[in-house]
Amino acid sequence: MITSFFYKKGGQFETNLSRARLLSALGEKESLLWVDFEDPSEFESDTLVEIFNFHPLAVEDCIMEHSEPKVDDYEEYLFMVLHALTIVQKNGQKELSTIELNLFLGPNYVVTFHKTPIESVTQDVLKTQQKPAGMMSAGADLLAHTLLDHLVDRYLPVLHQYEEKVDLLEKNIFNKNPSREKLATLLQLKQDISTLRRIVGPQRDTLHFLTRNAGRFIKAKHLIYFRDISDHLFRIASLANGMNDHLTSMLEVYFSYLSSELNVVMKRLTVVATLAMPAVMIASIYGMNFRALPYASHEHGFWGIMIFTLAITVAMYFWMKIKKWM
Repeated sequence: MITSFFYKKGGQFETNLSRARLLSALGEKESLLWVDFEDPSEFESDTLVEIFNFHPLAVEDCIMEHSEPKVDDYEEYLFMVLHALTIVQKNGQKELSTIELNLFLGPNYVVTFHKTPIESVTQDVLKTQQKPAGMMSAGADLLAHTLLDHLVDRYLPVLHQYEEKVDLLEKNIFNKNPSREKLATLLQLKQDISTLRRIVGPQRDTLHFLTRNAGRFIKAKHLIYFRDISDHLFRIASLANGMNDHLTSMLEVYFSYLSSELNVVMKRLTVVATLAMPAVMIASIYGMNFRALPYASHEHGFWGIMIFTLAITVAMYFWMKIKKWM
């Protein structure tokens, strides 16, 4: 699906432009064109080359996805790869996922390309339809800033959800005996935060690079707005790193707790085995094929041996209690 907007100084506004109109709109310098590609067909994707004449490598990054955050200067335009965050349902539980957003910034146009709907972009499309001047009257660089700013603003709510999950898990993880479900939750949280760090770190560096090497596509007076996004990403990266360290500490404490519980179990089993040792040893002796064994032929020999064995076991039990071995 292709959604297109054309805004020209003086209030002229058009939407859903034809291919021919897109081509002519690119030549109107005192105007702004925004084209959003959402899960486009192969025919619609050809517009990237046929109308905008984008470099094949940039088009390949759009179609193939799975690119790391980056910014490339193709002289006639900037090409940026960024990621939105979303929470998806997978295997019966919620997991963190990312949606790739490809953005082309030219002198009088912005092109966005994504295969999955992105909430922030959808909202910006609706705002543009309602108030085109508010979104597009300031120029291509500020439109790109608005799109990126709203994309990054969606990071904090997701991060706060994970902070609540971590706090809840920390409160309940030792309330009852450790379980595989708690360990699975802890590992899933750590994996999600690692995914977040893997995206936010390069994205922070990308925006930071953009504020230092903007070229002619971002006006000098507008760089401060992009620095603001970069600052937000630095803060988000710091929060993600702190949460990752917290989860690592929780994991270490969890395994230490499991090890301690295992030691207690092993200690109890050792005590049981030690207490059973006299009975096993005496039974083994009297089980040998010898006729001349003490009290073997006595009328009350069996019960005498049982009482003797029980006395040794009880004595060993109290001796261990005195030594505080149990």
